[in-house]
Parts: sequence; C-alpha cells; structure tokens
Amino acid sequence: MDESTLITVYCIVDEFINMVTRLPVGKEIRKRRAGKRGPKARLAPAEVITLNILRFHLKVHDLKNLHLLAQNMYKSYFPSLPDYGNFLKAANKSFPAILVFTQYLLFRGRQNNKRQTFFMDSTPLSVCDNHYINTRKAAEDYASRGKTTKGWFYGFKLHGACDKYGTLVNPVFPAGSVHDSRMASDTADPLAGLFVCGAGYILKEEVFKSLYEKHRHILNATRKNMKRVMTTEQGRLFRMRNRFETAWGVLKERFEPVYHLGRSMDGLFRHHFYSIASYLIFPHLK
Repeated sequence: MDESTLITVYCIVDEFINMVTRLPVGKEIRKRRAGKRGPKARLAPAEVITLNILRFHLKVHDLKNLHLLAQNMYKSYFPSLPDYGNFLKAANKSFPAILVFTQYLLFRGRQNNKRQTFFMDSTPLSVCDNHYINTRKAAEDYASRGKTTKGWFYGFKLHGACDKYGTLVNPVFPAGSVHDSRMASDTADPLAGLFVCGAGYILKEEVFKSLYEKHRHILNATRKNMKRVMTTEQGRLFRMRNRFETAWGVLKERFEPVYHLGRSMDGLFRHHFYSIASYLIFPHLK
C-alpha cells in the first residue's frame, strides 16, 4: 500500500471517529477502549482501525504478521505502535468502533443508492474445518452446521443485498442452519424496492404479502420442479444476478471474511466486520 492510499484510509477513519465521538455511541466506544485499569492506550482509535483495514488490503493473514509488517514498514506513520500483546488488545477492543464504522459505510451506500433494484444472496462463513467441529469452542453457542451446493460447513451464513453495480448495502449474519427464506425479511429490512433472489428465498404467501405491503417486492428464481414463466424484463434481471456472484467473489477472495483463528465471538466478528469495511472502502482507494 502506497503512502497516498494509507493517508486516504486514515483520513476517512479519522473523520468518522471525530464525528462519532459527539454521539451517544461514542461513549461506549471510549469506555470499551479505556478498559478498567492499567496505562492508557498508546494508539489512537483511528490508527488501530487503519492498521486493521491495512491488513486486508495487504492480504496479511493474521494480526501477528500485521504487527511485524507495521514495525518494519510503517513505524514512521505509527510512532506509538506498542508491542504485539498490547496491539492485540487494542484490536480486540476496537470491535464496537469497527461495527459502527461498517454501519456508517453501509448507511452512506444506501443514501447514495437511488436505483431501487437489489440482488439478494448468501454465502457460507465457516469458523473451522469440519473435522474440528467437536473441539471448536469459540462459537459453539452461536454457530451451527449448514449446507450449500458445495457441501456441509460449520459456522454462519453471510446474507447480503447489493445494487446492480455490486455495492453491498446490507449484510446479515445468521447461524449456518438457518434457511435462506427465513432471512429475506431481515436482509431487505432497511431497504425498499425490487429484490431479485435465488430459489432459496422462496417465501410463504403471508410473508410475501407482508413484505409487499412494506414496498419490498421479492422476485424469485424457480426450482427445477417449478414452472418457469417470466417476462423479458424479469429474464434480464435474473441474468444480472451474476454481478452479485462477482461481488461475493471479490469479497471472499480479496478480503477473506472466512476466519478459522478466532478465539471468541468478538474476535470472529471483529474479523468479519473489518473484512466488510475494507471491501466497502476499497472503491474510494482506486
């Protein structure tokens, strides 16, 4: 990452931190960062978030290698960089901040979106390989086994809605065993318009009518055993669904939301939200 890109990321994050400190949620972020006792944190919140976003753009797999890279290459930009143990604590304490920052980026994307046509899909987020399920403790009360067209996995699903340009506007994280059709309402919740979905999102009639009354119109693909009658415009929209597959591909290959090293729910979802935030901020860096 060159100097201009690093400065751009820091400026975006610092602008957000300065804005959120004036809001009630800023009090909770400061409280989580300060801790109960001990010396004050050396890294500013904007520096912690910037470094963790830097990790995904450089495709660094874990925080230990990120800390080593920051020491060797970016120490002049982060002169207060602590040792690895304190850096890890600062990263874990940044979870509320990155959660709010991600929601802020998603809100800005929704505000700029006037097209009212969205594409809805899901992708698995495993928390471990299948042969470690019985010994994996970090998410045992929340994760569950699920199945996709590629096979079984253990973890969560990432449901999302995006516009026709591949801009993610609303992610949702249910357990892996939750059927796609049960998440259509939550995924479409803050939006209004037409939602083009796969056959997994086929809804019961009462749910379909409820969403329709809220100006959320669901257009489903059909299963193999169903009649396939559609208009030319509907056919055009279904052919555009591959753009969401492309968006998922970029998110999963470039920003690696799947994470098997988390030791707690905070650690897992800190990783997920930093991954999504890095993906959302990526277009501003081109």
